[in-house]
Amino acid sequence: MTKPRLALCLEQTLGHRAHGRNIEEAIAAEGVEAGVVHVEYPEHSRVPVPWALRGSAIARQKLREREPADVTLFHTQTVSLFAPQAVRGGKYIVSIDATPLQVDAMGRWYQHGEHHAALERGKALWYRSVFAKAAGVVAWSEWAAASLAADYRVDRARVLVAHPGAGPAFFAIERAPARVPRILFVGGDFERKGGPDLLRAFEGLRGKAELVLVTGHPLDAAEGVRIERGVTPGSERLHRAFAEADIFCLPTYGDCTSVAIGEALAAGLPVVTTTVGSNAETVRDGETGILIPPGDPAALAEALERLVTDADLRRRMGAAARSDARERMDAAANARRIIEFMEAAA
Repeated sequence: MTKPRLALCLEQTLGHRAHGRNIEEAIAAEGVEAGVVHVEYPEHSRVPVPWALRGSAIARQKLREREPADVTLFHTQTVSLFAPQAVRGGKYIVSIDATPLQVDAMGRWYQHGEHHAALERGKALWYRSVFAKAAGVVAWSEWAAASLAADYRVDRARVLVAHPGAGPAFFAIERAPARVPRILFVGGDFERKGGPDLLRAFEGLRGKAELVLVTGHPLDAAEGVRIERGVTPGSERLHRAFAEADIFCLPTYGDCTSVAIGEALAAGLPVVTTTVGSNAETVRDGETGILIPPGDPAALAEALERLVTDADLRRRMGAAARSDARERMDAAANARRIIEFMEAAA
């Protein structure tokens, strides 16, 4: 039987860029031929048209300039609005980290305002039509899959749940404990990711622990705090930051499924994070990390104190984190599942 022709249409933002690269690498490793279209997310734009419309229009144009594929994967839904027209009779699959309604619920943290009620209803109907015509939907979490079923009437049998996971380099990290416990934070959007809360919580740990902040946010130097700027996804500097850490902390206010949390678990780090988005299913509270409410610096300080002062707890949670990540968050394995899902759709 002839192998189906596959195509990938990948939105390029930080976490999604890493996920797209993992899928491309998995396809190359499997010897599967696939056309790839990258849709670059503009960091700064004065164009008043919503990104979903602009991104989807760019995706449509780029795909129509190529030979049509049997099955095209659109990641994320924000580049899929014109998918039925873009694939020219072929089939397509939409891949999401969250449904549009779930993103809207966190709108204040994504500089994403709510439109007039009639426009919001129209948007919901449009996405419902796109999902209905898709050969299937890939969801990064059960949290997102539940919204697909409840809010967009997508049959659960048509949904593949596959965490974006972490690449093999994170599973290969060998960590040597630091002289004092080192807490790692990775987040470009410092405010949304809860960076100020972490700095407040760290005040009581100064002298007992070190804090490494991987961020481009402008910050002043402080005792016990190291700032790493210009670190890119999948880079050697990022792997080194995980290798030199003992605890990963992301007290985020707004996240769907954090790629950085999956990478931390794969690296064997206990994770302290909040209960937003799919975090409660990504991190097993009390086993692979500690979950706290968002916006609670006191609970954050208490969770970090527990891990900083108990080396055995850090080791147990770290070992459980890596074991769990191997089962559920191996990016290569999950990318192969997505490829099989695409081939089955053909």
